[in-house]
Amino acid sequence: MESLAHLEALCERLYNSQDSAERAHAENTLKCFSVNSSYISQCQYILDNASTPYALMLASSSLLKQVTEQRLSLQTRLDIRNYLINYLATRGIDLEPFVTASLIQLFCRVTKYGWFEDDIFREVVKESTRFLNQVMMFKIFNLYCT
Repeated sequence: MESLAHLEALCERLYNSQDSAERAHAENTLKCFSVNSSYISQCQYILDNASTPYALMLASSSLLKQVTEQRLSLQTRLDIRNYLINYLATRGIDLEPFVTASLIQLFCRVTKYGWFEDDIFREVVKESTRFLNQVMMFKIFNLYCT
């Protein structure tokens, strides 16, 4: 990928183009993010730096596919889980609802697949409370300050 801007343009075409050939080209170009585990860190980079919800959606859906279809190590899944908790707690309120829903689905899938492998996956309520508290504080702030 030449640049993040180019990736964001491809994601825009993937999710919005009316031209099936253009969508297919974008899908083939971006497929590497969902089939190659070496792209997990690039997906996190996209989540941290992209400005369009379509690029965020690509990163989230690619990670979901990785977690579901690849044999990822326990440490990799723990890293993804911890990254998602922090990401949702800090940036979740600013995301488009469809991106937030996709990231929560990813978090649930990582939790489901790790439930019997490590006790940390069972701390889902405690960890997700941080995200929910952030949302509630934002709503209260907006209610009283706008």
